[in-house]
Amino acid sequence: MFATNLRLRDFLVLTFLATVKCECRKSYTTICDNFDDFKRYKDIDTMKTLIIGSEHKEVNQVPVNLMIDLAYDKYHRLSALTIVRAISELKLARSVRCTYRDTPLKYFTLYGNNLKVIEQNNFPVLPLKVLSLVNNKLEAVRALSFDSHPIEDIDLSDNFLEVIERRALPLTNVTKIITVKNNRLSHIEDHSFPLALESLNLDGNRLRYMQPEVLSNLLALKELALSHNNFREMPPIKHLTELIVFDISFNFITNVEDGIFKNMNKLKLIDLSNNNIAQPDILKSLNTVRSQPMLTISLALNRLKDLDFGNVSFQRQTYILYGNPWDCNKWNHIKRNLLGHESKCDYEGPRSEDRPYCVSYSQESGDFLSSSREQEIKKFQELIATGERNFWCLWETRRNKWIFPINFGCAG
Repeated sequence: MFATNLRLRDFLVLTFLATVKCECRKSYTTICDNFDDFKRYKDIDTMKTLIIGSEHKEVNQVPVNLMIDLAYDKYHRLSALTIVRAISELKLARSVRCTYRDTPLKYFTLYGNNLKVIEQNNFPVLPLKVLSLVNNKLEAVRALSFDSHPIEDIDLSDNFLEVIERRALPLTNVTKIITVKNNRLSHIEDHSFPLALESLNLDGNRLRYMQPEVLSNLLALKELALSHNNFREMPPIKHLTELIVFDISFNFITNVEDGIFKNMNKLKLIDLSNNNIAQPDILKSLNTVRSQPMLTISLALNRLKDLDFGNVSFQRQTYILYGNPWDCNKWNHIKRNLLGHESKCDYEGPRSEDRPYCVSYSQESGDFLSSSREQEIKKFQELIATGERNFWCLWETRRNKWIFPINFGCAG
């Protein structure tokens, strides 16, 4: 949004510290406390960045017609616009649809407003690099709201969306990134995403299933993030051969289909951590092509007790396996077979009573055995969960660097 590393909240705190009169003021950006101040402001020739709104929640919000009230054609140098806690509702211009093809405005942010529902003709068509609609109490984005809008990156995180309707989001060939994190999504209508999409982040929703048509045409997709949902089975992703990052951690997956990743020769991260996977032949299911680059596979914090190494080609893979209730009788065998392919989380961490690495299972047979093992696994997982807060190994992926690399050179 701005040439700064400050987060939006920090930026607003610093900006609004001064006591001001009821008028817009200029510093390194133009700041108007409300839309009335904005409408009275006349010095628009040099305006490059603009904030409308106040950090103070008690300031009154007003209904706004984004199609008409902002008069984008008057601001010939405005590149970044932020509206914070200033809108009580979006007024609908049913007979007006404005399209701006050459506006300098590239970064449009609405935060903390009361939008609730976005419909067709609520927003003008603008060629934006980023449209951020984070935290605006959105409950629905209706069909045709953004389908023809040339927006490169749209973020609808931290709202109350339950459904992504067909043709609600941008479907243009310039749209590369769609983020809808931390909503209440339980259903996505088919063909809701553009063909050129490269990054789709749906973390933190209520998705249990994804019908094939949702992902069927996303052949350019590089990142698919589905963590913290309610998936019981893997979504249909075999055809997504351009994937670099696939994250379905923190779900309820029990089984991974054999060969689901075999045609993905660009993968660098498969994150299956924090699921319910217990299948010993999981490594065979995760086999990929021989031309695979360096690949990290996280199976941490699942229910694995043993691994079957038959017909498994490790190639250049690294496995993250900590937090599984390994059978102590099989642990040395597992370590020997994974030598050179384990992560630092697995072989450098201290072993202690409060962070065990295997379970000495009871040897009884029959129903008692099953019940006893479940109790042992539950106790193991409780100990692991307690120790996670102080876990020494903080693993962070380099996913942004992999998906959106920055090429540069320096000459002395």
